[in-house]
Order: sequence, then structure tokens, then C-alpha cells
Amino acid sequence: MKKIILSVLTLSSVLVCTNSLKAFTSVEKAIVINHDDKKTDTFKVYGNCGMCEKTIEGALKGVKGIDKADWNKETKMMEVVYHTHDISLDDIKKKIAEVGYDTEEHRASEKVYNNLPGCCQYERPEVKKEEDHSGHNH
Repeated sequence: MKKIILSVLTLSSVLVCTNSLKAFTSVEKAIVINHDDKKTDTFKVYGNCGMCEKTIEGALKGVKGIDKADWNKETKMMEVVYHTHDISLDDIKKKIAEVGYDTEEHRASEKVYNNLPGCCQYERPEVKKEEDHSGHNH
């Protein structure tokens, strides 16, 4: 009789633990909130060739929040799919400028641009007057 009671108690404990684990797993899945913040944007990035494409897209490879980065060398247009809770469009453009490529909002530094291979040195857009700080010191 003791063995039967002990077996029933053991089986009951296993069932309770299994159900608790299932409940915990369900709760855990419920905690993972589906942030519906995925966004697709397209913008111009200056560049010339396939090497440019590799570098521009590479600037965003592995960056948290970036699902897709595709630059078209013919149209000079970049399409990015990203999560706005992880990264902003402005930060994406800054990352591209950091590797030597201009966007309408962010210009690569002269040093980084000048270090690009010759085939990648594209015709740079002129700096707008309000952005040109060469006439004075900060």
C-alpha cells in the first residue's frame, strides 16, 4: 500500500512539474513581445562600383536591428529594413558615412573618403553653404 501511495505521489509530482513547466513556457513566450516596429526606408548613398556596394552593405552587416541592407550601384539607392527600437535611420546613415560614403544627411570625413580605393572615389555632392564651416573656426 505504501508503494502504491508513493507511486501515486511521485506520478502526481511529475505531472504537476510538467504542467508548471508548460505554464512557465507559455508565460515565457507571452513575455516575448512582438515589437511591430520593423520599417523599410530607401535613400541615396553615393558610390560607384561593386566594391562600394560591398563596403556600404558591410557597414550595416551584423548591426543590431538591421534585417536587410541592399545598395543598388546603378540607382545609388540603399534599401534598409530595420527595427526602430534598436536603431534609427539617422544612425544607419552615420554608419555608412563612417566607412566613406555620403548620404544626403551625412558626409564622410575627408580622411576616410580619401582612403577609399580609387575606383570607389565617387563624385561627391557639394557641401551646402550652411554646412560649410571652412570660413571660421569652432
